[in-house]
Amino acid sequence: MVGGTPDSPVDPSGSTDAGCEEPTTSGGTDAGEKNDLLAPTRLLRRTSLALRGTPPTDEEFAALEAAGDDAAQRAFVDAFVDQTLGHPIFYRTMFEQARDWLNIPLTPRTADAPEYGVQQQRALQQCAAGTAKAGAWKYFRGDNEACTGLKTDGSPVEETVLEPWWAPGTAVTMVGVAANTSAQGTISVSGHPVAVTCAAAGPEGTCGCGPNAVRCHADFQQYVGFEDYLHYNEQGQRRLVSEEPARLFAHLAWHDRPVTDLILGTYSVAPTNLQAAYVMQGLAGGAAALLDDDSWWRPSRFSGAAVDPEHAPTDPFAWREYQVPARNPFLLAERDYRYDPRTQAGPSRGIPAAGMLTSMGFLAGYPRERVRGARALETLACEVLAPPLGLKFNEYRRDPGTEGPCQHCHSRLDPAAIHFKRFAKAGAAFEGYGAKYLMPGVGTEWHWPVRWRTGAYPYGGDPFSHWNRWYATDTKLTPVTEAQEQMNHEAIFIDFLPPEQTLLGQQGDGTVGPLGFAKLIVAAGAFDRCVVRHLHAQVMGRDIDPANEAGYLDDQVERFLAGGRKVRPFVKSLTQSNLFRRGR
Repeated sequence: MVGGTPDSPVDPSGSTDAGCEEPTTSGGTDAGEKNDLLAPTRLLRRTSLALRGTPPTDEEFAALEAAGDDAAQRAFVDAFVDQTLGHPIFYRTMFEQARDWLNIPLTPRTADAPEYGVQQQRALQQCAAGTAKAGAWKYFRGDNEACTGLKTDGSPVEETVLEPWWAPGTAVTMVGVAANTSAQGTISVSGHPVAVTCAAAGPEGTCGCGPNAVRCHADFQQYVGFEDYLHYNEQGQRRLVSEEPARLFAHLAWHDRPVTDLILGTYSVAPTNLQAAYVMQGLAGGAAALLDDDSWWRPSRFSGAAVDPEHAPTDPFAWREYQVPARNPFLLAERDYRYDPRTQAGPSRGIPAAGMLTSMGFLAGYPRERVRGARALETLACEVLAPPLGLKFNEYRRDPGTEGPCQHCHSRLDPAAIHFKRFAKAGAAFEGYGAKYLMPGVGTEWHWPVRWRTGAYPYGGDPFSHWNRWYATDTKLTPVTEAQEQMNHEAIFIDFLPPEQTLLGQQGDGTVGPLGFAKLIVAAGAFDRCVVRHLHAQVMGRDIDPANEAGYLDDQVERFLAGGRKVRPFVKSLTQSNLFRRGR
């Protein structure tokens, strides 16, 4: 090794390298051959492209040239690395890298555009100019007489003034049914009025938007819905939902948090309009106390949260840190929650929050548990799920995890997918609140009579039909007996890895939901290796081949772990390596 020993190789930059250089012949530091270290100008260019995605400016090249001799110019590049790693552009680079890497799709539309269901809030629109209640807010659909100020019987419409969640510190007027603050209301069932508790029913029938109108969202567009639906609206909720996992990764990189928080943490990042989606999911599950919680929309309540470097802490548009269980209490703060529906009576309390794996974007973007498991393995463990060639398999009958050619992937896939069962979309979107996201077997709301297992009306559509087809007893995905299912039909939602199964060679500890999956890929070392490979590709311009460069990958992972699994110090170490600084 040049300037070192086989056990402690060093390079001209003074940093420890991975030992992948070819040893030189004898006779000086370069053995009489041309030194292949990049010239400072080329090294600056490579550094700039790796850390911020753009070449250096003319002014930066000029400053480099003015720095002095070769040693001074290389010191200039070192200072450039430190400066860039502390600049908001590094946050942006990490976000864009993670957006490409994680590749979370937009939440699928439920019906014709702009209908999609994550909002679970009813749309409000202002009364037009020239009407009696011009400028006041009413339900977009229905209640057509609200803006006239009179009901059909000639009596005045309801009217209230409140501080809305979407515009803290202001006051707006609500009219018509939307303004109803009564705890009781009615909805129509088969044409007949049925009394309901408004806190549980939401903004339906004669129930209003609730305190601070949190059950509704204001839409300022001519045609309601597109504001939150269109992907090119940076503040539209549909885009925010898909970007949350990538923003969380960038947040971890910027604030020097361990990257394992991406899948093990109880917190995430979101602006106000996205946190609303988690609050609505909690309300849908029966957590009525959230109606009176203003910590997610009132700036004075979240001013101390860690935010992205592009916004002020009190900016409602800031990607700020928040505790997910505080927004949706059915995503638990508990780190080892265990619930076995085969033996435990009563409902599950929920599933533990698990960073991006329990984000609305990840769960709603992939509508099935096997798709979620496959994408999580491929994206976060760098697993390759490819069809076999020239192999013969037993006959397929009912379980793709143990039968037929599909078992080649499903034998690995189903032990991952089992953790992603308790989230499914149902219903048709209608102004964003018609569709619902079910967490089966959880809490008090997400339960159904046993006849849903027969597919009888109204349980003939998704997700019930999917559960009936694929959650078959005595399979790898649903390891419950028929007797256990008959005793408790919700036993099919078992969502932890039983001890007779393994994932990546690891046995589960009984933790339910996506957190159980996250623990397994971290314990296997697959998550760390995968993160290192993606960061290496960003900085070095190429992936690491885990088969042909196993030793090199192990050394890089060791360096990553020694740095506390933090992105910034690991990225800096890569820029200091001989492999980064050499070239022809």
